[in-house]
Amino acid sequence: MKRELTGIILAGGKSSRMGQDKGLMDFIGKRMVQYSIDIIARFTDCIIISSNNSEYKNFGFPLITDMYKDCGPVGGLHAALSASETDWNLVLACDLPFMNAELFNSLFSLIDQQDAILPIHQNGIEPLAGIYHKRMSSFFAGKAEKKEFKLHTILKERDIEYFDTSGLLERYPKLFANINTLWDIRK
Repeated sequence: MKRELTGIILAGGKSSRMGQDKGLMDFIGKRMVQYSIDIIARFTDCIIISSNNSEYKNFGFPLITDMYKDCGPVGGLHAALSASETDWNLVLACDLPFMNAELFNSLFSLIDQQDAILPIHQNGIEPLAGIYHKRMSSFFAGKAEKKEFKLHTILKERDIEYFDTSGLLERYPKLFANINTLWDIRK
């Protein structure tokens, strides 16, 4: 079901462990970023890619570059949420090829007045696969200016609703498996 929201793909990582831009790497027959595009396209036609790499323009979606450089996901979230024209935004990193729509349907069902809705499991939160309100843009700008980049720490300051993904992980154990190294691709 299409929703009134913006889909944001975070593809700005330096991929230092991979040695190349992992979003542009082939993985099981398609580019890594294409997995994120395919999931988000189930919910909205409004998709933007947050990256400083101009090659992502080839996917046909607006490319948003960081206003705050070298801030990691904080900079990407700030830039993309600033560019968004909708209140709610589905955010997904480009290195989560096993993600599925069921998670986001669960997150959408919780939307109310929070700043974000994020998955949580026994290993912690997953801040790069969630739903964020546009108002979080100014929060991320403030954190970038203060050089506070650890999402797991700074998000504790906001009104975040957490969705326990234990049941999903029983059915989809690789749901949050991200690809960071060439070894991860071979597994």
